[in-house]
Amino acid sequence: MDERARYLEEYYKNEYDANKQMALANAFGGVFVLIIWILYLTGVFTIHGGLFIIISIMLPIDAIILFTPVLYIKSHHIKKPGFKYFVIFSFILVMALLNMFIPKHATLGWAICIILTNHYYNPKLGKVVFFTVLGAVLVCMYAGMFIGEYDPHLLGEGIVDTNGVIQWPDGPKERWDMLINMANNGNNRFLKVFLLYYLPRSAMLTIIFFVCNSLNKRTYKLLVNEIAVNTSQQKMNTELNVAKDIQLATLPKEFITNQDVEVLAEIKAAKEVGGDFYDYFNVDDEHIAVVIGDVSGKGIPAAMFMMKTITCFKNFIRKNKSPAEILREVNHSIYDGNEAKMFVTCFLGILNTKTGIFEYANAGHCKPVIGNNRHYRYLNCQTGFILGATENAFVTDEQIELKKNESVILYTDGITEAKNPQGELYGDIRFLNFLNSHNFTCTLQVHHDLKDSVANFVKDAEQSDDITFLTLTFQGDKCNMEEREYDTVKNQISEMLSFVEDFCQKNKIDKQFTHQLLIVGDELLSNIKKHGYKDNDGTIFIRLVNNLTTNDFSITIIDKAPAFNQFSVNNSSIKDKDANNTKEGGLGILIVKKLMDEYVYDYINEKNIVVLRKKFK
Repeated sequence: MDERARYLEEYYKNEYDANKQMALANAFGGVFVLIIWILYLTGVFTIHGGLFIIISIMLPIDAIILFTPVLYIKSHHIKKPGFKYFVIFSFILVMALLNMFIPKHATLGWAICIILTNHYYNPKLGKVVFFTVLGAVLVCMYAGMFIGEYDPHLLGEGIVDTNGVIQWPDGPKERWDMLINMANNGNNRFLKVFLLYYLPRSAMLTIIFFVCNSLNKRTYKLLVNEIAVNTSQQKMNTELNVAKDIQLATLPKEFITNQDVEVLAEIKAAKEVGGDFYDYFNVDDEHIAVVIGDVSGKGIPAAMFMMKTITCFKNFIRKNKSPAEILREVNHSIYDGNEAKMFVTCFLGILNTKTGIFEYANAGHCKPVIGNNRHYRYLNCQTGFILGATENAFVTDEQIELKKNESVILYTDGITEAKNPQGELYGDIRFLNFLNSHNFTCTLQVHHDLKDSVANFVKDAEQSDDITFLTLTFQGDKCNMEEREYDTVKNQISEMLSFVEDFCQKNKIDKQFTHQLLIVGDELLSNIKKHGYKDNDGTIFIRLVNNLTTNDFSITIIDKAPAFNQFSVNNSSIKDKDANNTKEGGLGILIVKKLMDEYVYDYINEKNIVVLRKKFK
């Protein structure tokens, strides 16, 4: 959207809001008119002459005119540019009628016309209304001398008859004759009204106009500046989003699942581009490298420095190089020309996928967590020194031997320094306690539950930093694995089942088991969609693993729906049950349980996760 279009959008949005406010102001004026009408009807305000009937009819009509604009508040007409003239001149029309027939009670109302126009932040409109009001006041003032309620300020103190009684001429002809007679006797009421009645009021209205016009101009400039700032901010946000997309596109998204290891990494980016990064590489047939880092600062500079750093790692990670050697080369490259004095913390590790030897070097980054179910601990490694700050990188090679199914969890301080609304940090202790208080069936579940743990702690507090973590698991077995995330609204159950079937065919899984697995999967996935998400939008993770070493097959299904037990049905015979008296899954889940008992080696059903395993002979 260009600046002109943005300006018009904001201008008409403000005009729409002003129309609503003016309509409500008119309605309030209508209430005031009705109060005046009641005061005349009850005799609180008295009328000399025969104007009682005219005013009794005119005031309800005025009230209807003032109430009319508020009836359009919920219609499309209120958004039209011409609606403001309808509202403003409805008010001016009512003021003109009041001023002609009730001069002494309506004069100050003209100032309201000028003041209310400020809602539109439009100096030109304010001028139009001001000059219209000045002309209307003069016309109504002279018209009121002949047809309005008798006002001594306009017509004098009346005529004393021969009996000494004051008479107030009622009809226009009588008043005209009286005014002409007064003029002939040196009392020109037309001139006096103009000089003593009109000019003071027009002067007061002029003062009010200049004050309002100055405010109008100032507010108009503020509106224009705000639109310009918003347009610039919108453009900047668009560019930042593009930059973030480019940045995230450089990070790997696929699993590494070959050569006895599993690597899973992800980043939950904050609102702006940042400096977190991760990567993993197959160095050769027996080694895999993982790296995670965090660049100082935020925004575009950090993102650019991050891109340079990650490119260096891609170029310098080679066979027969130790982690410390690679870090020194990266440091030399990013230090050269680093006029902004930026730096990066990072951790680099290289795993021998045959022996489980994990060689690593730390450059000022958070200490990784190592272990497996309920036996996680922080890796006792040297802190090292940040990269990019000095010409030499002070880092040291270290190593540890990973046991089978042991994992190394790398992360950035976006996790441990996440804050809740009270300003408390998630912290290292809470992080470790979380890992040691759960039994995780797979790496995907670690990531799934960790994100939930941090989100539940942070609650509504704004995310101030990227949350990035990477898990390297030494499985000790050679596996084929694939995983997908599906949207329950965009993706059908049939698509998810096709993914499962294709994997089974590629891995030559037993056809009879595949058939039974699809029946089970259909029921489980349908339950999550219908009973968990209530057919609303949600995500389902599916992870398939074929362990070539142990000849095991497993499927893991994870959702984020409100937890329910899919197997909470009576274990009695299927023939004794029907879909009406069983719980979540109805009759289908009983069939699933029978099939799983017959064809599936093992299954686990926990909060938001189902794992099915089959061991083939």
